[in-house]
Amino acid sequence: MARKSTPKAGQGKQGRVKGRAVGAGRLVVRRETSAYRAVESEQTLRVRAEIDAALENARRTRQEIEAHIESEWQHRTASGVTQAVNRSGFRK
Repeated sequence: MARKSTPKAGQGKQGRVKGRAVGAGRLVVRRETSAYRAVESEQTLRVRAEIDAALENARRTRQEIEAHIESEWQHRTASGVTQAVNRSGFRK
């Protein structure tokens, strides 16, 4: 018959977490959070500025493309009437 182990004195389930004593081997250090917040705020501003610059660049590019398409469309209709071509490739 197997022997049952008896619990050792002072070791209950209340003072242990997953086989380790609570807080064993750990130093509790309270770090200054204002430095982290300042860095986070600075990074947030930098990222927002980069996003705004990218959006402005995208708007400018879109306007240039639309202007180019409009220019090509006007140039095509102003140069002469396009001839209608049916599916077989011959003029109507």
